[in-house]
Amino acid sequence: MIDLSDSFGCSIIISTGGTGPAQRDVTPEATAAVCEKILPGFGEQMRTISLRHVPTAVLSRQTAGIRGSTLILNLPGSPRSITETLSEIFPAIPYCVDLIGGPYIETNSTVVDAYRPPHARRE
Repeated sequence: MIDLSDSFGCSIIISTGGTGPAQRDVTPEATAAVCEKILPGFGEQMRTISLRHVPTAVLSRQTAGIRGSTLILNLPGSPRSITETLSEIFPAIPYCVDLIGGPYIETNSTVVDAYRPPHARRE
């Protein structure tokens, strides 16, 4: 993660899996170790989304954080859960990247629409 952020200048790093309670699940700890700030709202929202589908979502430890101008997201490991959570949290990602000094991400609103407050929108 550090090389992708520091050496290559990635604006977003997304990992999947390793967020459960098992001994081998250490993704949130690895993310916390390299981030300067943790964004608990992403994890809270991802668990809320997953709880609509499975009661075991309370066991998940998805998280997100910032390293420099890179947003790091830990998604669940199940392909279905990835789709469900990413489709709902994605609208917040472009504005988050704006706020941390990353590039302005444009989206195709027929596919997914990014939310930005009116003062942060570009025409």
